[in-house]
Amino acid sequence: MRLRVAAPAVALALVVSACSQPSPELPPVDIPAEVVPDLVNPSDVDRMFPLGRGCLLAVGSGVRVLDVVDGTGASDALRPGDIMTSVDGTPVSSREILLQVLEDRRVGERVVVEGTRVGAPFSASIALSPVPGQTGRAILGVITETKLEAVRPTSLSEAVIDDQLARPVIVDGWIYRYVPLGAVWTPYPGTPAEHMAELGSDIYAVAAEEPLSLVRVGDGEPIAIDPGPVVYETPVGPLEVVASGFDEVVGSVGGLLLIAGEAEAGPGDTAAAVHGVDPVKATVEWIRPLALSDEGNQLAAVDAYRSPSGDRALVALAEYDEEGGGLELFNYYLVDEEGEGTVGPPGIDQFFPTEGVTGWYDDNSLIYLVDVEVPQIVLWSLGTGEHTLLRAYSAEEAFSLRTVLPVGDGEHIVEVRDGEVFLVDVDRPELTRLVSRGCRHEPIEGMSLG
Repeated sequence: MRLRVAAPAVALALVVSACSQPSPELPPVDIPAEVVPDLVNPSDVDRMFPLGRGCLLAVGSGVRVLDVVDGTGASDALRPGDIMTSVDGTPVSSREILLQVLEDRRVGERVVVEGTRVGAPFSASIALSPVPGQTGRAILGVITETKLEAVRPTSLSEAVIDDQLARPVIVDGWIYRYVPLGAVWTPYPGTPAEHMAELGSDIYAVAAEEPLSLVRVGDGEPIAIDPGPVVYETPVGPLEVVASGFDEVVGSVGGLLLIAGEAEAGPGDTAAAVHGVDPVKATVEWIRPLALSDEGNQLAAVDAYRSPSGDRALVALAEYDEEGGGLELFNYYLVDEEGEGTVGPPGIDQFFPTEGVTGWYDDNSLIYLVDVEVPQIVLWSLGTGEHTLLRAYSAEEAFSLRTVLPVGDGEHIVEVRDGEVFLVDVDRPELTRLVSRGCRHEPIEGMSLG
């Protein structure tokens, strides 16, 4: 596909560290089987997650100590095999969450670690230790892994999830919320709709046979939305437009849902548009009509990717392919909660991914997957428009790879493979954690079928 630029229509027509710096190199750890009999990351996955046993989710139940660094604060307080479950009262279900909890702590600062030792509860107060040659950097002084448990989706119970990186996922036809870094899963009541998006703790879809109504998944009662009018500022002056139809919820930004549909400025003056809808107030806050492509075809919003902070969303625009009979990616619309935004890739004459991004790597960049001899993950900076190779896969690694989905923290991605899903630290890809095995995943918002 050649680069084409659209514009909104003028009118309707391994050491646990307290910093995020790279960890120091440490010798390999040899853990006796009698100390850690259920070591599963990465050496014993097949035993706990056997193939052919149906869908199994990997749930984090704490952080296992593999080794303790001599001379650190942990050397007299922790032992190999200990399971840490909280730090200063904050639950730590995974190694990644432990790193987050300890981030920005100072050398000498004491933390209270609680957990289990040979099945019995323990608690220890540990002073964080310095790293030789790295001024100000503090470490707990242990080599760790996430303690995983194999769980069938139907055995999970509901729980409160308060994590901005949590996301809804359909697993084997049921909705679950998943925290990638915490390895936490919780079921969501309700039957999945064809197109949904999460906003706060609720998931919304367009109500069937209700042209201007939404439904809260799991509730079922239609929410009638006031269609407006709202004022759309054009280069030639303000224009009043009203929502005339909702097609599907494509995503969210801030406290609003992004809904693809139609809008009109008068009888017969109708075009496709993106609506910013407040489902709590039941109002259309703004409407952005979409222009035609350079070939005269009407554009449509088909997907949206919410940034990790939630203050922006990247909306994928597509046009109808007359020859192919389907929708073809055309461009992107970067929009904020106020409806202000720009269409087109940042920078001048910058290439943009024709196969579509896979999501936000952090608040300022996205990633997409291209196949040049072997699959490669490319980082797309929205500030500069630059594209940087993030990771290239070997032919062996690429054999079963289907897609990659960024977590949004700028450090991790989720690799979706045939029958398996893994969480990977991009800077240290050897730190791989199983997400699920034998499951059928369908991410809901801003992600390809996995």
